[in-house]
Amino acid sequence: MQKKKMISDSLTGLVLKRVLDAASSQQGMRLQPLVNDNQEAVAEPVNISRLVVDREKNCLKVQLRGDNKEINTWAGWSLFRLVTKHRNLLHESNSLAVLYTELGEDKLTLILEMPKQLTKVFNREYFRIYLGTHLVLPVSLHLDNLTISGRLEDYSAGGCRVALSPQLALHLLRPLEQPLRITITFPNGKTLTTPFEMTYLQPQNSFLYALVGCHFQHESLQEEKAFMHYAFEIEREVARLSNVERTVKHKSSLFDVGETNQPKKAHQRSKVTSITDRIVPKAAQLKIKALADQLALQALLLAMNQKLEANRFKPLAIEFIEALDTHGNTTRLALQQSYPAINPVILHTLRVISHCFPLAFKMGIRRGMELPVMMSLLIHDLGKLFVSEQPCFNPLKLPAEKLRLMKHNQIQLLRAATALRWIPPSIGESLLVNANERLDGSGYPRGLKQEKLDALSRLVAVCKVLDCLVHGYNDPAMRWRDAYKWVHKHQQWFDLPMLRYFVQHFGLRPLASRVVYSGGFVACVTEVGKQGEILEVMLLKSAKHPTEVIQGRRVNTPADFAKLGKIKGTLGPI
Repeated sequence: MQKKKMISDSLTGLVLKRVLDAASSQQGMRLQPLVNDNQEAVAEPVNISRLVVDREKNCLKVQLRGDNKEINTWAGWSLFRLVTKHRNLLHESNSLAVLYTELGEDKLTLILEMPKQLTKVFNREYFRIYLGTHLVLPVSLHLDNLTISGRLEDYSAGGCRVALSPQLALHLLRPLEQPLRITITFPNGKTLTTPFEMTYLQPQNSFLYALVGCHFQHESLQEEKAFMHYAFEIEREVARLSNVERTVKHKSSLFDVGETNQPKKAHQRSKVTSITDRIVPKAAQLKIKALADQLALQALLLAMNQKLEANRFKPLAIEFIEALDTHGNTTRLALQQSYPAINPVILHTLRVISHCFPLAFKMGIRRGMELPVMMSLLIHDLGKLFVSEQPCFNPLKLPAEKLRLMKHNQIQLLRAATALRWIPPSIGESLLVNANERLDGSGYPRGLKQEKLDALSRLVAVCKVLDCLVHGYNDPAMRWRDAYKWVHKHQQWFDLPMLRYFVQHFGLRPLASRVVYSGGFVACVTEVGKQGEILEVMLLKSAKHPTEVIQGRRVNTPADFAKLGKIKGTLGPI
């Protein structure tokens, strides 16, 4: 009987890495000799005595034991398939070519290609219900000490798919210590909770949200039967909602919300405009969130060892370039605000780009290279998502395994950029590999010193550290002027000419700085000129006037600036 395979049951990318690491310490792994990619050889699978996953060389080191006749037979094969168990289910890899063979007295050592995927050999069949737009069921995924919310896309007794916002999906990229658990909540208050295995994590086809494949790990036969019962109930409700011509329209008890459980309508409250909404137009804030989501979805592709979606990535880069070229002040001002719903690494990346991109073309980069520069900058820091949500940590202080993972991710990012073909290697190396190096060689991943670091690499390093200092990811946030002084004191790490370029272009008091005037006013800088001079501020408060009268008023003429008095000092960004 032919073994059945399903694309949705393939483990790739981040999930595959975790499975291989776990398999290397387990028994029962085998190698199946192959004639070609699709045809197994007429030979029994060979038991593996030892498996080592070599991430540095991107290969598997496999040891087989047997007598001389067996070893000579196995050494004659040049193609194998890895067969292993994961979560008590049999999986097999794609065909793996032999890269190197070493014969011993009673053992054979093979160096094989790294698997691209593991596919379930046997899949227990359950009928699957697609909820579509007819039914919305909330889902909670429990990850260590964090719970994230999504909605059910489809359901079966053996697993489901969950739709998540791109930013929440990024939480699943980091190594997790505890088993994953899922909770599905029904309108009548009942819930289904069970452990699950993440089988894939990828953007939805329309690139609007992320999809997580969940394979339920039922803890008992009774639980499995209960999940099957719920499958029938969900199917019944979907059929009821999708067929308006039905004469019988009785709801399932799971979806029957009594009057006592009906949520009470909240009293309408008067709309209060926040400080952020006064400073930055709502449309600009939404633009930042949309850019962040598109970048997060590209990060998911990289996590699953898939290529960047060039037909979506290129428009993202063009959109950001246009935003900085035509609405530079508004875009940078919007980026300086707080966005709790955006992953800190993604937000830090966008902020760094907003300052670095305009200056890059003063560093010798010729016009016409805007797109390669932007696309390299967009992905230069995404490797941090796999080890932390903190954008400004020092990887050299990480445990050896996490540091190795960081370096591996940097190489993967460079390969992803190279695969796009139209990013010159020099720009890719400067922005993707060398962006975290320091002049004295104390940076990473290669510890390059100043003579090997070009102007572009030095510029990005300055922009990155300034954003870290001003927004206080590790330590209390600094004022811009204090951040400038800090960089100046650490000139063994950072290039002072690049710091001067930054100050000359964005000013001593960049956008979103709070400025204190001698007239008792506190204002937010909302527009600066090409030399960093303040062109407009928005008043926040005054010692002499009520807040509601002052807050939100724009000052942008010499006469009005004169009424504010002289600048006495500055505070950090809002």
